[in-house]
Amino acid sequence: MTADSDPDDEILIEMNRIGGSMEVRAISAIDGLEVAFTAPASALKMDIERLALAKLGYVRRKASGQGGDAGPNKPGGKRGLIA
Repeated sequence: MTADSDPDDEILIEMNRIGGSMEVRAISAIDGLEVAFTAPASALKMDIERLALAKLGYVRRKASGQGGDAGPNKPGGKRGLIA
């Protein structure tokens, strides 16, 4: 678990194998927040669960305005490159 996650937050994970990849949806039972991503079909279940938890935490932080990945090419967290 990460520092910003609630230990009582149950996470529902749905995994569907599509060819060589795994489509994953993770939903927080407390607030209904949902994230979706694709992982290799060979990925361990533990790694997928860890990634789902990290993505839920990232989306929560971004929605609350506490962060994101604003890098040198993303002033203020906006999309695109500076030309």
